[in-house]
Amino acid sequence: MDGDYIGRYSNDRPIRRRSTISIIFRVLTAVICIALVVAMLICYITPHVTPDKLDSLTIVGIFAPLIYLGVIVMMLVMTILKRWIFAAILAIVALFGVPHISKYYNIDFLRSVEKPVDRSSFTIMTYNIRGFYNDDGERIVDKFVNYLSSKGVPEILCLQEFPRDTEGADLIDTLYKHTYGEYFVHESVESGNVVLRTYSRYPFIEDSKGEISGLNTGTSQWVDVIIKEKDTVRIFNNHLYTMSISEEDSEDIARGKILQDGDRVRSIVKRIADNSSIRAKHADMLHKEIKGSPHRNIVCGDFNDTPMSYVYNTLSDNLNDAFIELGSGNGCTFRPMHNVLRIDYILYSEGLEGHSYEADHSATMSDHLPVMARLKALR
Repeated sequence: MDGDYIGRYSNDRPIRRRSTISIIFRVLTAVICIALVVAMLICYITPHVTPDKLDSLTIVGIFAPLIYLGVIVMMLVMTILKRWIFAAILAIVALFGVPHISKYYNIDFLRSVEKPVDRSSFTIMTYNIRGFYNDDGERIVDKFVNYLSSKGVPEILCLQEFPRDTEGADLIDTLYKHTYGEYFVHESVESGNVVLRTYSRYPFIEDSKGEISGLNTGTSQWVDVIIKEKDTVRIFNNHLYTMSISEEDSEDIARGKILQDGDRVRSIVKRIADNSSIRAKHADMLHKEIKGSPHRNIVCGDFNDTPMSYVYNTLSDNLNDAFIELGSGNGCTFRPMHNVLRIDYILYSEGLEGHSYEADHSATMSDHLPVMARLKALR
């Protein structure tokens, strides 16, 4: 019974009074619905507004998939409870999110069909190798070299957090020389001996290189590559500024333990907001370079931002996202926080055709996943 029986109207219809528990439940579900709607609207706004204007609300966009799932669940709950106004509002908010689903999860039959290997196509991999340290703190240079050999050495390889002075790092050079005979390398300093490094089996145009280097606040490099002796493609290898979330923070956020420490929550929110602003300024500068490129572009690397962010929205302007076009399943590229974050990308401009995409979830050499694509320059 929904409430207590307290009498009858003159037409013998029973009068019922809602119990305190029923009232609390209705109020609580209403508050949850309103909070989810507001949070989802913030997620939709986040890509279009600089983090400086959103301040701490920037963090909401990081949790867009979970918020969207919450909207769907509450829509079903309100439908079952026949609270039609809330159900309708939630349905409308969810409808606006449909175009964004493929940024996080791709259903096989809705994506482009993977094309057979074409001899005129080429492979590219981007990977933040975290200084060649695995989760146990062991150096994994040899494992990484073996991994490249087993996967097929990519014709273009963009690495972030590459430590120059690591023992055995030259094994990658040896592998490229053994595989392709001639190879080319370009690097830009991230901090100290840590660099961005781009390997290519194809030659670089020596006078067509550049970089944006914040030295500890994000680094980008670009180089023009002559693909198969006929097509020039500009490769942008990027490592944007960190989110400043430690492994311990990631674990505690995933468990919900972080909510028990208000000061720590405020500290994390402030760090994310401040660092989002730094990445946004970097993205604005990088976007100008991409727009000014005279060639077809591939923009890849660790953006340290999700698809519902100002950074992604800025850098993906007029570019195709290899995961959206060719990926399948969960698009995450960052292993902590229960595999919900996609922050590593391969984007490419018109004039390039995507043939395949993979973020290898079996790879545990870094906290990031290696991301690979096969592309073809169209004539």
